[in-house]
Amino acid sequence: MADILNTKKRDYKYNGPVSSSDYNERIEENYKDLVYLYNKSNILDNKLSQAFERVLKDHKFLSSAIEDLSGRVAALEAASNKISLHSFSQLDYASLVGSSYAVSGTELLSFDPIYNTITLPKVSSGSYSKLKFTSTVVGQVVPEFFKAKIDTAFPGVDGNGAVIDTSPIYNAILDAPDKVWKRNVIVESTSVSGAQMMLYVKVPVEAAGSLKTNVIKLNPFPAFGVDLVSIEYTSRDNPTLTNVDGWTPLNKNAYYDGTSEAIGKVPPGAWSISGEDTIRNCPPVAFVFPDTDITAIRVKFIQRNYLTELGKYIYSYGLSDLDIRYDKFLSTGRTIIKFTAPDGDVISSITGVTPKIYNVPESLISSAFSYRVIYNDSGSYTLENPGASNEVWIEVTLNMLDDKTAPVLTDLIITYS
Repeated sequence: MADILNTKKRDYKYNGPVSSSDYNERIEENYKDLVYLYNKSNILDNKLSQAFERVLKDHKFLSSAIEDLSGRVAALEAASNKISLHSFSQLDYASLVGSSYAVSGTELLSFDPIYNTITLPKVSSGSYSKLKFTSTVVGQVVPEFFKAKIDTAFPGVDGNGAVIDTSPIYNAILDAPDKVWKRNVIVESTSVSGAQMMLYVKVPVEAAGSLKTNVIKLNPFPAFGVDLVSIEYTSRDNPTLTNVDGWTPLNKNAYYDGTSEAIGKVPPGAWSISGEDTIRNCPPVAFVFPDTDITAIRVKFIQRNYLTELGKYIYSYGLSDLDIRYDKFLSTGRTIIKFTAPDGDVISSITGVTPKIYNVPESLISSAFSYRVIYNDSGSYTLENPGASNEVWIEVTLNMLDDKTAPVLTDLIITYS
């Protein structure tokens, strides 16, 4: 929004004020503008400082995550005859426009570039946040009846005589670069337990109208630098945001219990061995589940990492974004994913297509997912294998389950010969 200044333009015939009152009025206007600009400068300095702090902390842990991922990718690429969905650029439905395999805009599966997930086509008009609203005038708005609290009654450094520097929790609701909920715990010595806390957030029924919820999104701060231990919910009327509310793990069916590759894809805190599904150095995560009545959630965090400054140890953790949503999906949808053979190799035939879907039980994957292999035979797309190819296209179809679960595709791995 443009600045509205108090100082008015004056056209003087003889190059100066014609009266003392006019002179005093101009000085008063100048003074108001100087105060306004001074205050605005301080606000901008503060925003820049907060943004810079966020960048520094995110960068530290992102660097470690990239190094780790680079090693993992190298190991995966060393495995012969497998290609995964590793880049959104592989979504290549545009190439098949005009062919009999073209995907219409209404049936195109939704791709989320933040969480790297593919879901059923989302109906924007029927989807909404339970925590924040968007105004065309002021942007995102957190309602006055938003309620949240934290509990630090855990082993570790948080709350045990530490110096606490924190921003408001509602900053986590406002998805903006300069709005981050961060809790800095400043201590004299470290602890093997790190810093631990439980965040409670009430779902304001006054704003949402319905209790039905099917999506929870969390962006930990710093990114890739905080452990996400558990996510639980309650359906109790007027929850007290304490232990007595009767909490249920979000992954209440304990999907993929003990499957290591599912860690980070299923909501933590539900597996039979406590803590085994903790998401270490958690990236931004989004969980889709069947329609559930939810009046509040609670999320447990552990920060094992720390920075040092002037002989002090600083544990920083929080959220840069949090959303509790009801998203409406179409019952089915399709997309096209392109797979290109590694340099010096060709694809003679597809011997296997394995979807990675973790919010659906393994017994129902065949109901939620199906596919077709499409080849390019001298410029014509076909289901018939013409022989050795440099690239193939997989047409993916996702279907909603009977319990209204919208399957989430996190990866697709093909095996070829």
